[in-house]
Amino acid sequence: MSSGVELLVPSGKLSDLIARSQMNIQRSQALVAAADALVRVAQRSRWPRFAGGTDGSEPRLSVDPRVLRTWTKVKNGALPTDGARRRWVGPGRGETCNGCGDGITPDETEYEIDFSNALLLRFHRECLRTWETFDGARRQG
Repeated sequence: MSSGVELLVPSGKLSDLIARSQMNIQRSQALVAAADALVRVAQRSRWPRFAGGTDGSEPRLSVDPRVLRTWTKVKNGALPTDGARRRWVGPGRGETCNGCGDGITPDETEYEIDFSNALLLRFHRECLRTWETFDGARRQG
C-alpha cells in the first residue's frame, strides 16, 4: 500500500525534495535570525542608552523615591507623555499612582490625566510634576 506522496513525487525524487526542503528551512531560520538582529539594532538606535552626563532636567538623587520611580518610568517610555486631553484633581481614593506605584491615600491629592478617553493615568502631586517636566521638555524639543 502506498502513501499519497508516491503519487505526487516521481520515484527517486523524494530524497532530493527532502534535502531542498531542509535547506530552505535552514535559510528561513537564518533570515529570521538576521531580521531579529536588525530589529534589536533599530530599537537601540531609537531608544539609545547613554551612560553618564545629564541634560539638566533629571531630578537630583536626594529627592523623594516616588519622584525617582516616576522619572525612571517616563525615561524608559513606560508612561505616555503626549496626547493628554483632560485633567482632574481631587482627594485620593486609594488608587495606585501610575508614576511611583504607591497608593494615593485620601490624605493626598490625586491628579488624573485623561488620554482621549482611552487611558487614564493617576498621579501623586510630586509624580505629576515629574511627569509634566518630561512632558514639557518633549514638547519644546
